[in-house]
Amino acid sequence: MERRNMIQGISVCNPVDIERDYLLYTVDYAIKHKFDHIQFIGPIHNTVKGNIDGMTIYRKYEQFNGSKDMKFLNETMGYVNEACEKAHAAGVKTYVWHHELEVPENFIDVYPEICNETGDVEVTHPIIRDFLEHKLSDFFEEYPLIDGIILTLHETRIPLLKLENQKLGKKDRVKYVTQILYDTCKKLGKELIVRTFASIDEDYEMMLKAYEEISSDLLVMDKWTQFDWSLTLPHNRFYKKVKNNPLFVETDIFGEFFGKGQLPLMLKQHIKEKFEYCETFKPKGYVSRIDRGKQHPFGTVNEVNLNIMNAHMKNEDVEAAISDFFKGKYPNAADKVRELMEPTEEVLRKIIYLKGYLFSELSAFPTLNHSKNHFYFEMMRDDYCIASDEWFVPDNWDRGSIESVLEEKEEAAQLAQKLFEKLENLKDKIDEQGYKELWTKFANLKYTAAIFKELTKCFINYSKYFEKGDESYKTLLFEAIERMRALNSEGKAILGKKFYCTQFYMYDDATDSAELVEDFVAELIKTFEIEEKKNTDFAKQNLVDYVICGGAAEGHKLKKEVCFSDSIFVDGDICRIAGREQGADWCMVNTHGWFSYELKVAPNSKNIICVTAGSQSDTLKLTVTIGDEKHSVNEKVCGKKEVELIYNETEGKDCVRIRIDRASAYTPYVFSIAVKA
Repeated sequence: MERRNMIQGISVCNPVDIERDYLLYTVDYAIKHKFDHIQFIGPIHNTVKGNIDGMTIYRKYEQFNGSKDMKFLNETMGYVNEACEKAHAAGVKTYVWHHELEVPENFIDVYPEICNETGDVEVTHPIIRDFLEHKLSDFFEEYPLIDGIILTLHETRIPLLKLENQKLGKKDRVKYVTQILYDTCKKLGKELIVRTFASIDEDYEMMLKAYEEISSDLLVMDKWTQFDWSLTLPHNRFYKKVKNNPLFVETDIFGEFFGKGQLPLMLKQHIKEKFEYCETFKPKGYVSRIDRGKQHPFGTVNEVNLNIMNAHMKNEDVEAAISDFFKGKYPNAADKVRELMEPTEEVLRKIIYLKGYLFSELSAFPTLNHSKNHFYFEMMRDDYCIASDEWFVPDNWDRGSIESVLEEKEEAAQLAQKLFEKLENLKDKIDEQGYKELWTKFANLKYTAAIFKELTKCFINYSKYFEKGDESYKTLLFEAIERMRALNSEGKAILGKKFYCTQFYMYDDATDSAELVEDFVAELIKTFEIEEKKNTDFAKQNLVDYVICGGAAEGHKLKKEVCFSDSIFVDGDICRIAGREQGADWCMVNTHGWFSYELKVAPNSKNIICVTAGSQSDTLKLTVTIGDEKHSVNEKVCGKKEVELIYNETEGKDCVRIRIDRASAYTPYVFSIAVKA
């Protein structure tokens, strides 16, 4: 492959408080391995510490400094400037991640004039421009050696793309905010790199157009695979749309979505395939995430992935780079350890993915809500139908038979067990610390594979029970639950806080371990009992159709907004909400969200659509769209309320799509939708 002069970058501290020793170590690593670009991420999702806001002392807007964590701010300023000085001296450029639109928590209270009549922030208000310009200038005043910022226009308290009644349309809104930041950075002699991070085609293309109109020099940082990193999703087809701006590819060689660094993983084939594909677009360069939640590959066997990526970028012999890594780290067992690592990519495909379908939440053990939102119960039906077009649904996904699903999980469990046994035979050939690290990873692989096999059986038997009404599936469900719990107890006893299925972010310094498996089981049993009773009650009512919202077996060709529409428990019942349960933490304005189902109706007849709902407040406010007919619901409520809406079917159709949209800052709880003729 022709050698090109490209940016070779890494991104670190994802997404955690910045620590001096680790930050300086990564800078030294970058210098040693000739990376020329480093991105610092930091605690971007923390509403106090996140983004450049949490790292910066405002000058003109100093009245908002009181809400900052000054200890974190002062320490971060010291660490980052020290790291930047070292990087700068070696010719390595440094950047900080930042999300917009973001303002201080009580900004609206102080400047209520920035809001329109619906309570949403009006983006074009002069105070917004002034605040953004001063925030950036304050930041670069305090971090003079930072070369620029990496901009993301999502995951903020003010959802720029979701605001209502704006003077500017979505594309011009993106252009307006980005232009302010671009012009300010340019004026200060700094760079702005835009990170698309879109979840749907429409937003991606809109953002690209906005960036093109700002400047053909604006570097567009995109991802490796379609919408997020995965071992199974197809190549990113949108690279070909980045025509008028330089493309900068964002990659993940840590394994954030396939093991999160806790499982052994050598991405030799994955990196090769993705790199070769990306190179056809001649990108300006690459930046790779190498850590998550204080977990990193340094000093572990997974560090081999940094060597693989580095060899590809430098057009060097990849096989030699891999061999050199194992010889250096395991001199007396290099070939044997490499042999153990070769199949790990395929093993993880079979554990964390289900027939090529993204299996779990950030590749940790999934929550029940996540499993419902990702359709794992639906996909076990005989006539399964994944109607959603969300990013985690692979193109033309084919489950195959239920037997083939179980075979995949059994193969993973057996191979993981064999790899663990082979490792134990190498104990005398590896130094104590190196062996302990390998043993922990491969023990985790063994238990994780076994637990995910039982988890899959839970999905199968739960779904089959409600689909078939056969009591034997209920028995099999609870047998799988007990085996999963037993494996979880064994894994915790052996691995403690290092157990992959116990902790979500797997922080080394966590004082308490999250009981992910036990919590999942408790919620699964609770949901099952509620759903079983409600299903029995509805079956007696001679309805045309009904859906138990938020149930594991809700089906009905559920569609929803990407990554939104949680299923939760409210007052001892299950329901689905239009939006995220944590929505209020993210947004200072009306949080968004929607979901819809396809329900049967009586053709050529008057149908009564009964929506049973509640609210986070004493007002139930939502929009119900039945086919093309919109109905606004705005009523006082205490507990649950049944809202009856009329749908006259006049075209001889036997089904209709019913959509629920959030219509206020207060979360509507939707428990069920029933159709009466």
